[in-house]
Amino acid sequence: MTSLAETIDIALAAVGPETEGRLRDVVAGFEALALADEERVAALATAVAAIASRHHGRHVSVYLEAVRTWSLEIAEMLQPAPAELRFIPDAGLIEEAARKLYGGLDTVIERMHREGVDVRDRLVTELAVVARFLGQHDSHTIAVAMMAVSRALADPAYRRGAVVRVPLREVAATPSLVPDIETMEPQGRA
Repeated sequence: MTSLAETIDIALAAVGPETEGRLRDVVAGFEALALADEERVAALATAVAAIASRHHGRHVSVYLEAVRTWSLEIAEMLQPAPAELRFIPDAGLIEEAARKLYGGLDTVIERMHREGVDVRDRLVTELAVVARFLGQHDSHTIAVAMMAVSRALADPAYRRGAVVRVPLREVAATPSLVPDIETMEPQGRA
């Protein structure tokens, strides 16, 4: 069994240097945008939904599970801090950033398809980019983002590219269903 890093390396080798160069351009373009954490997560969720709706048809749930799993694996390695919720997200900026990411990935995916790159290598390449960005966030943020994507795609009114609202503030403000053990009052006798 190969590691995630080895799987990605094998897929990138299969797509060739020109496609890999285009992928680097897509990644650099998205990274260059000055996005607050909440905007970045919403842009990623919007891009994941757009890619899933266009390229994964009947297999959307499998694709979303792969994105979630790979993102969580990367987050486990990086141990990122929770998302900072300091600014009110700018929907226009979210839409622009998402369009840049999914538009760039669309171009790369279509190019790989034309060049006859194996479907597995295309999928791994695409997952690697999306999971790399989502994996820079904590597991809670990833979970909320992926739930938001699932809800958006389940909505019959969803249209490709529509901003997926990720309710990080609402979820952060909701008290946990399981109280912290240090704050629990002892009850009864053992």
